[in-house]
Amino acid sequence: MGINFFILSLIVLSLVLTNITVQNKQVKIQYTNIPLVTFENSTLYELDEQKVTRIINSSQALNYKNRDELYDATIIVRNKSDKTDLISAEYILKKDNFYKLYQNVLINIKSDNNTTLISDYVEFDEINNIIKTNKKFDLKFNDSQLIGTNLYFDANKEIIKAHNTHFKIKLNEENKWKTF
Repeated sequence: MGINFFILSLIVLSLVLTNITVQNKQVKIQYTNIPLVTFENSTLYELDEQKVTRIINSSQALNYKNRDELYDATIIVRNKSDKTDLISAEYILKKDNFYKLYQNVLINIKSDNNTTLISDYVEFDEINNIIKTNKKFDLKFNDSQLIGTNLYFDANKEIIKAHNTHFKIKLNEENKWKTF
């Protein structure tokens, strides 16, 4: 009688287990945002038909699908007046034509006037030539100096806005200065 009960329980158990549906768990693989290309101690040259238009030096360059990251980078750009502009920072994040520069930022634009900006954080729109920062800055523009915080500088329209400023303006060619 114990054997009959055992065989009957095996038959019932096998019928129950064969009718149960098993769902396969699909494991979703999450890809971390890894760079497509990585360069160490790199120098990049951008060329057109006649000359070198841009040189980018960096200790490390990471190229992602939607952005570029540069560490200890210097960007040298030939501008429209065939002079060289300099952008330098410890970390540069570039998305499309918009740059965010962090730590020891130096921007030197040598067009009709010599413009130099020193700060710890700068946002730079390459298409519209607009520079913004919400940190302390030192801007030298047309032989004048502006020191303050929260800078908005439109290089095309020559509009400068800032908060908590102190500036020196060169009045004439005899090197007379006016401090505000």
